[in-house]
Amino acid sequence: LGGLAFRRACYGVVRFVMEASAKGCQVIVTGKLRGQRAKGMKFGQGYMIKTGHAGQVYTDEAVRHVLMRQGVIGIKFSIFL
Repeated sequence: LGGLAFRRACYGVVRFVMEASAKGCQVIVTGKLRGQRAKGMKFGQGYMIKTGHAGQVYTDEAVRHVLMRQGVIGIKFSIFL
């Protein structure tokens, strides 16, 4: 992720979103993060409503696939407004 450690980048994004007056946010990063074995990590703060009508109305989600040298990294981001 641009030469920056992905854990530090994810925690920075979570802190930035929470300072912008969001109720909660969650970042999920999956793929070959450090070595040959793929893994997934979740970073979050606040609270998230994922089910029901409130989850559909008040939650924004985005998914991106990043092509790296070792393979593909998936990033899923959710903000609860």
